[in-house]
Amino acid sequence: MDHEENDFIRVSTARNERLLELSCLVGLSEQTDDIINVNENEILRRLNELEIQTLQGICKCQCSDWSKIRLILSKNNTHSDQSLDLKALVSETCLDGSVIFDMTDDEDLGLEEESPVSDWRRLPPGVHSNLLVCDSIFKLKSCRVFRNSFISRTYVGTESVLLNCGKVSASNCNYGKINISVGAESGGGRHLVLAAESTMIDVCRQLRGVYQTGLSSSIAQGVELNVLSNSCLIRNTDTVESVYMHERSSIQAATSVKKATLLPDSTIGSACIVSDALLQWNASIIDHSSVTEVLLMEQGHCGPNAIVASTVIGPDVHTSAGEIHASVIGPNTNSHHQSLLIGVLWPLGRGNVGYGANVGSNHTGRLPDQEAASGEGTFWGLSCVIKFPVDLTFSPYSIVAAGTTLPPQRICMPFSLIVGQPTGNEIIPGWVLQSSPYTLVRSEKKFATRRKAQRHDFYTGWKIFRPEVIDMCRWARKALVEGADGVKINGIGSNKLSDRAREIGVRAYKECIQRYALHGLLKWILQVTDVGNHPLDEKVLRYELLGKDSQKISSEDPSLTIQWPNFPWDLKDIEEWDFQRSLLLEEFPVDSNLSTWLEGLLKTLVRLEKDFARRIHKSKSRDDSRGKQTIPGYEQAHIAADKDPVIVEGQRMAEKIDLAVSELLGKLSSSTRSRL
Repeated sequence: MDHEENDFIRVSTARNERLLELSCLVGLSEQTDDIINVNENEILRRLNELEIQTLQGICKCQCSDWSKIRLILSKNNTHSDQSLDLKALVSETCLDGSVIFDMTDDEDLGLEEESPVSDWRRLPPGVHSNLLVCDSIFKLKSCRVFRNSFISRTYVGTESVLLNCGKVSASNCNYGKINISVGAESGGGRHLVLAAESTMIDVCRQLRGVYQTGLSSSIAQGVELNVLSNSCLIRNTDTVESVYMHERSSIQAATSVKKATLLPDSTIGSACIVSDALLQWNASIIDHSSVTEVLLMEQGHCGPNAIVASTVIGPDVHTSAGEIHASVIGPNTNSHHQSLLIGVLWPLGRGNVGYGANVGSNHTGRLPDQEAASGEGTFWGLSCVIKFPVDLTFSPYSIVAAGTTLPPQRICMPFSLIVGQPTGNEIIPGWVLQSSPYTLVRSEKKFATRRKAQRHDFYTGWKIFRPEVIDMCRWARKALVEGADGVKINGIGSNKLSDRAREIGVRAYKECIQRYALHGLLKWILQVTDVGNHPLDEKVLRYELLGKDSQKISSEDPSLTIQWPNFPWDLKDIEEWDFQRSLLLEEFPVDSNLSTWLEGLLKTLVRLEKDFARRIHKSKSRDDSRGKQTIPGYEQAHIAADKDPVIVEGQRMAEKIDLAVSELLGKLSSSTRSRL
């Protein structure tokens, strides 16, 4: 288990330990002894006559069998009368079955202002004005249980609040685990075994047929109790059934919540209907959303008005207004508008879903048994219609333009634009690289700065330009080059490809590959030598470039092999410089004069970087020019390209590389060059 996964293990262990403790208490309460040892410090005893009279008379409580009402006390208070405390802590409540009041002192939780129960601490603690409470356990000196209609099989912990709810009960509890089916809704499907602590790594292993044996298999069945741990809040919710709430989680004004596990700081909000749901840290379901059989990972958010079923929502994913069914939605994906996703396997996420996008044509007229595999960073444009099956996993960061109808196909052209035309869809391979690099630079910055899911950070921070993506570009370029003169081109699906679009793709992929490799070269040179004091030695250079085996990611053409691409965490042992070095030798064959070859490569990097910065500016300035010619006051309401932080950063990077290369070449003495 990776060190970074300790938080996942810790919360699972805490839940299991709590369930075992509560199970023990329930078992003890069923014994007939007047006084029972709970542990070395606490006992469980029945009420004495004065305590019963106090509850009946002053507190106006009712109970059919007072012998089943018990108190937890510290051993040094075993026989002390608790009438005064009960007088203040319990009132106007009908009790039935086994009810346990924990009268031991509570630890100081040091609640912060943003805690969901901070405002409710103004209420007096205790159990008050409930129609019926049965078979439950209360941390009586600090919990607040007010005006509920029916409470059964529920534990309310330290500083937790249960207020104005309808029926609160528990049955068939299996906390922290759900089984769902994604992909095909009928006629098959991909079955996932999910724990509340699952990661996208766990999910992707199962998509490949490798099932996890760790967290999910160790989950305790537990006792049939709702569990409100420390500082939890449930209020104004009609139906609550079988929920386990970790610290500071909340359910506020929902319609119905059944079979849910909420990890710390997660929340379910107004008028939501939720069942069979696992919410990780800081996840939320809000405002009239319907969520069924869903794992919502850390910082994942559903709502307002979202309908989500049989789906994995990855870390930092936001979905609202639309519908998602039988899907896997990877990290940093946004679906803010009315749209439809059915059977979409999108494990690497990082994409966007436009208004009216229909990525859900999974029904053939025979069965709803089709599915789509979406590539990392896909942009589904406004009102596009995607007919299944479709596979874009080898076309990361591609755009399906607004209004495009995409028939069933497999496309293996990264960074492409697919545009619907009256005569058939056209594809421009590498269009995003060539004509909209602003999109990629902004996305890279956004993925680095907006990730809030800290517990998933150890695997979600991958770069856009990395070995497996560059490898996809290599294969796409190869297919385009070989497809000249009317030869069938693999990887473009059923789309039309013009000669101009083919040339754009070849150039875009070539420059992307070379720029990536040359960045590695510059980084390596700056790391291994301080040119003023330790000149770059010919033997070091020759050994580094020519004396090592080349390292490639794959040897199979992705357009011919039906498989999942390499996931970023699969290749964490790959040395990036080794891969970049192999690209250098492939793109720039070494000539006899290493000095001239090295100087030429560094100058090529400067040229490519300046051109990349220019195209970033151009892609944004086009929007400025069009906006000024169309919308009154556009200039005053928008940041000009020259001041855009993404563009400024791109220009600064180009200048930094230019300066580094100039200093490097300037410091290489003529004697050093002659040795090379």
